[in-house]
Amino acid sequence: MDLLTPVVEEDKLHHNFKMLLSETDTHKVLKSWVLGFVDRDKKFVEQFQTTFNSCFWELYLNAVLGNLGFSIDFSYTSPDFIAQKKNQTVVIEAVTTNNPEYGTPEHERIKALERYELESQSRLGRERFYDEVVSLATERILNSIKKKSDYFLNKYSKLEHVKGNPFVLAVGAFEQPLFYYQALGAIQKVLYGITKAEYRQGIPYFEYEDYIEKQNNGTKIPLGLFRDSRLSHISAIIFSPIATFGKLRALQSKKLKGVYFESYRYNDYSKKGTIELLEHKDYRETLLDGLCVYHNPYAEIPLDKGLFSHPDIYVNMHEEYSRMKHGFLFRRRVINNNNLTTKAISTLRSGF
Repeated sequence: MDLLTPVVEEDKLHHNFKMLLSETDTHKVLKSWVLGFVDRDKKFVEQFQTTFNSCFWELYLNAVLGNLGFSIDFSYTSPDFIAQKKNQTVVIEAVTTNNPEYGTPEHERIKALERYELESQSRLGRERFYDEVVSLATERILNSIKKKSDYFLNKYSKLEHVKGNPFVLAVGAFEQPLFYYQALGAIQKVLYGITKAEYRQGIPYFEYEDYIEKQNNGTKIPLGLFRDSRLSHISAIIFSPIATFGKLRALQSKKLKGVYFESYRYNDYSKKGTIELLEHKDYRETLLDGLCVYHNPYAEIPLDKGLFSHPDIYVNMHEEYSRMKHGFLFRRRVINNNNLTTKAISTLRSGF
């Protein structure tokens, strides 16, 4: 597929696609993600250029599956991926979180960045900002999961090539400016109701909530989707809050001057994660960094634990048992600014 030659008028092109066109060093990485991908309905190129995020997420998943040794059968019109590995078939449906009608699209981030710069001057401000990001992300992830869950029950579950195979929902985060700051806070809240996870006197400590209130009308939405059998038809959920354009820039071979990567990683030797600010030439990130797989302990058809086994992938078996490597990438933002002493971030690319 030729994704990069515009097929619609310029005023219809998505902001992120126009930015992609200007970042020619990322094109080689993107083209590697496209290898083997089939445009089954002949609409993908136009959708990629006009709506972008959901298509970008599918291409990332295509690259991930290839990296992990899956072969993909594109002969079926849906769901998105019929992936095979070790003589096992996995049905995968991709979905992205999007901004609510009353919310701000993820690419309109200048005001959010300016506010973050102010809030981040104090610990209380950082915590308040993080809580707001996680709150909206939680609501939008729940919304996306519900829609695809209903779609599976009403349509996909009746398809012969789906029956008897584990069904996996792959959720990509794009619901707000600075969505990447949620790290794993929102998805852990959605699946397990976890609102706090820390060590107290060397022992893991958790706090839980049973529901959240929808921001625009106060409606209560249940949490802890993987704490009982209500979603037993979903075998697992794949999630990443950082499979964005920043991933392309991290993987490109040409390292840019004036570009810095701020990362927050898991530290196996401390109760706190590690925050680093590195120049592009010194920064390292893999395709799979930041990717999570949450197995549903109540799944009717469990997903084989070994199919997505890789050191870079965070694998969660249930709410208090998981496998995470030292240095797992929770969060990453890209700062395109030659003057790091400036409080205001002056580019739309920051964090994307």
